[in-house]
Amino acid sequence: MLQWLLGYLRLSLSMFVLGFGGTLLIISSWLPITIKQYHISMWLLVYLVRTLLLILNVRVDCPAPSQLQHHRGFIFPNHVSYLDVLALVSVAPVRFLAKDEVRSMPVIGQVATAIGCVYVKREDKKSRAEARHALAQIETFPPVVLFPEGKRNPGDRLLPFRYGAFEIVIQGQTPFLTCAIIHDPLDVAIWHRGESIIKAVLRLAAYNKPVHTRLIPMDVIEPKTEDDPVQLSLTTHEAMTAVLFPTNNNPQVTDSA
Repeated sequence: MLQWLLGYLRLSLSMFVLGFGGTLLIISSWLPITIKQYHISMWLLVYLVRTLLLILNVRVDCPAPSQLQHHRGFIFPNHVSYLDVLALVSVAPVRFLAKDEVRSMPVIGQVATAIGCVYVKREDKKSRAEARHALAQIETFPPVVLFPEGKRNPGDRLLPFRYGAFEIVIQGQTPFLTCAIIHDPLDVAIWHRGESIIKAVLRLAAYNKPVHTRLIPMDVIEPKTEDDPVQLSLTTHEAMTAVLFPTNNNPQVTDSA
């Protein structure tokens, strides 16, 4: 009983911090202030997220944070939880490729727009094509996070990588950095498909021990125009699988964008 009371307390405090901090961030997005090449709104987001992780008792470790902070290009991480987004932002000011529904979410949508997220209608082929074209030419600093799986995986394996992401980096000859994200314990941090975000966050908030999230930046890949997106996605999938699941290396690819 005390565990769930703690969970509701942490969740309530997180919602207050998100609402207050998100409002400040949206206001700051109108100010022409840049710090270390990043707009002030992005730094506010970093500290807002660090506060949320502190409340939720999540410890983020990254052995090479400068690789993410100074990267100019795309970041391709695996995707199993909402914590993936928070952990990345807590280490470096980054933007995201997001589904169009995020744009209309209270506070979160306004924050995402304020930091320059790129939206795409996944069911709209024309929107996906336009997003690919725009991303191939976009200014990639601050770096743009794109989850090549396209959706959250079940936790025990990587989903096939969508090679549309690799067509983008090849077309723009844009460097990309793969980043393996590991949560411990995973059964507390995971966001199951079909599960509400409130239920997922409450499970984390009610956990009475620290949750550890580790970000492992891998090699920066500089694609060439002659590269094959399918082969590039396969080799990238294989490399990430070797880090996440060293005993289950089974690369896959799909032709959906």
